[in-house]
Amino acid sequence: MSPESFFLPILFKMKVFCRILVISFPAFYVIATLYIAYRLFLVNNLSHAFKGYNGMDKDSTTAMFTPPRPLSPLNVEIWGKAAISIFLWEHILRGELVEEQGGFVKIGHLTTDDINFTFRWGPGVIQSTVPTNTEYLVLVLNGRAPEKIATARQWIQQLDIYPKLKHTVVVLLGDEKCNNSWIVPFMRSRGGPIDAAFIVYDSVLVDDKEFFQWPLGVATYRGFPEFSKGRSVDLTSPRSHLCNFLGTVYHNSSRQTLVQLLESPKLQDECIVRGREKWTPLETEESLNFYIDALSKSDLTLNPVGLNTECYRIYEALALGSIPVVEDVVTPGSCDKMSPSAPLRLLKRYKAPLILIKDWRELNYVLQNESLRTLGTKVNRRISGVRWYAGFKKKMKKEFIRVLLAKFIRST
Repeated sequence: MSPESFFLPILFKMKVFCRILVISFPAFYVIATLYIAYRLFLVNNLSHAFKGYNGMDKDSTTAMFTPPRPLSPLNVEIWGKAAISIFLWEHILRGELVEEQGGFVKIGHLTTDDINFTFRWGPGVIQSTVPTNTEYLVLVLNGRAPEKIATARQWIQQLDIYPKLKHTVVVLLGDEKCNNSWIVPFMRSRGGPIDAAFIVYDSVLVDDKEFFQWPLGVATYRGFPEFSKGRSVDLTSPRSHLCNFLGTVYHNSSRQTLVQLLESPKLQDECIVRGREKWTPLETEESLNFYIDALSKSDLTLNPVGLNTECYRIYEALALGSIPVVEDVVTPGSCDKMSPSAPLRLLKRYKAPLILIKDWRELNYVLQNESLRTLGTKVNRRISGVRWYAGFKKKMKKEFIRVLLAKFIRST
């Protein structure tokens, strides 16, 4: 057999194979590329979903998947019928307000996290003046007293007059003794119109699925400002006093014990003390400035329990770099008593820089340690406290937005 006759069939087969390879390679390349893209899509979506499962990222503790983002921004109305709505709008969402209708209504607009918010606040905000075409609503209500609950019920019961309303979330200033069961029949799980509720104080209703805990915040109804908006706080100069306590002194309460302790000759000059026998809701410019000045001049702010352990003073002190000394005692009522983190579950969850004591007789020890601190360590602690509070508000915004998107988008 000649070499030509031997190699010709082999060369012919190789030629055919090369032609097949040239024809099939582009198709194979396209199929492989599509397969790899599909696998990357699956991995990306799974990792995104499981980031939000059983606590999601390190800042959140709720067991809910991260909700999908809307294809276009949602238009969400916030109707404020309780003073804590100003804390939500100006301090958490950081929105601005303008007066309309001679001051009877204040309105703000804000776009953030795929949501266009419109905030309405004031005596002119009533059922007949708000937009009838509202689809997504946050309703901020006061449930602290029977007459306030009656008004809150009325708002919820009349939600059916808005024909396009799809979903509603409530932010509720709850009862200080956590008697909030009146809202349960209005939840969507019970056939009502409310998809979720954020409740102030350690309510046993909180399950991080339908009910979420919300911070009391600062007393905006008394004009306490947002210091990150143009008002500076001196965190580096020496402060004239170790501590302060300004508040209502209830008869036969731990507050009375505290004031008696602070009036002792040993502590009389160490702390700024101004007590009153009766709580008053009104604040003058003079009394507000005195209060802010007292917190700004003190490294510690004393927080005895009132009707509830949580009080505005805790947040106001942190805003000014004064560390809250908190009486870590569950107050009488229906608030959570079983959880290891009660009271102040929300603040403890986010590791607020608090000094916790069980009895005010421990105060001498706390103040003695405080007097030994250098200015440098005090300055570092003040800065840490202010930064913690700023970060806490950002985390509350993130949680608020997350729940809104979960309830408004996933439920649609």
